[in-house]
Amino acid sequence: MSTVRILNAKEIERLFHLDMAVAAVERAYRQKSEGAGQVWPMVFHEFQHGVADLDIKSGDLMAEQIFGLKVVSWFGENGEKNLPALFGTSLLFDRCTGEPKALLNAGPITGLRTGAAAAVGAKALARPESESLLMVGCGHQSPYLIAATLYVMPGIRRVQVANAKNPARAAEALPALTEKVAALLSACGAERDYTVTAAADLEAAVRESDVILTATPSYEPLIRAGWVRPGTHLSCIGADMSGKEELDPELFHTAKAFGDDAAQCFSVGECEKPHAAGILGSLTEIGDVLTGKAPGRQSPAEITVFDSTGIALQDLASAAVILEKAEQEGAGLTAEL
Repeated sequence: MSTVRILNAKEIERLFHLDMAVAAVERAYRQKSEGAGQVWPMVFHEFQHGVADLDIKSGDLMAEQIFGLKVVSWFGENGEKNLPALFGTSLLFDRCTGEPKALLNAGPITGLRTGAAAAVGAKALARPESESLLMVGCGHQSPYLIAATLYVMPGIRRVQVANAKNPARAAEALPALTEKVAALLSACGAERDYTVTAAADLEAAVRESDVILTATPSYEPLIRAGWVRPGTHLSCIGADMSGKEELDPELFHTAKAFGDDAAQCFSVGECEKPHAAGILGSLTEIGDVLTGKAPGRQSPAEITVFDSTGIALQDLASAAVILEKAEQEGAGLTAEL
């Protein structure tokens, strides 16, 4: 009879912090590059266009001897029902036997690992001397992206937050967002010197930013190619299903593209439309940059784009760390199947 450990959101938030998420995501990307991690085909279903959907991402990690999956649903109108927009559940299995090992609430894992993914891309590809950060989008994911980037790039001093379609919402979201960023950094003992302000004009904010993060559900370009100055790095999170886009495809005429998984980026990511239009022929996977198989930024003037579609290996590496810590502490519940 198999024993499964069940971990709820409260336990995971206690066990898993930003520094651990960054290390787990980097490890996942490296293992993919080294052939020790496999991404399996994604399953996506849209209940109502632009309103409600779900995806299932799965794969295996040989080093951790696990395989598993994550099911995430997004219901954009849940705020009106006093419910979170995102629900997620992860399942882990023993890679040698197929035995189920753990059931985890994937909500807090998703926030941290997604923020870590954007930050790992920025750390690997942005100019090291970067000082200004722009967050386009002020929803659930934005504080995780900001905090993780501040964690890996301590030289950043100025953070702006923008809502592309309603600038006033950025100002409204700022107090809660700033508080969350501070809490995430404090939880892993990181002290950073930075300011956070709301951007009144998206174009102006883009033009003066060294690093840009995007996390919106947009189906049309929000950032025009002509706004992006030489030397900028962009980590794009929002395009996670076919048809979504946040960047002007024309930007890829000059920008160098990187991604977490090439096939997934070309089918559902920010790179989907420029690839289909023949603007973008190929991209470099971020794991190959981290392992030294491929170059990253090659000049201070180069524009770099990291297309983070989200892969199961990020979740598996994170869940493995959480499970190990939970087993050491006897955390969560155990159930026999």
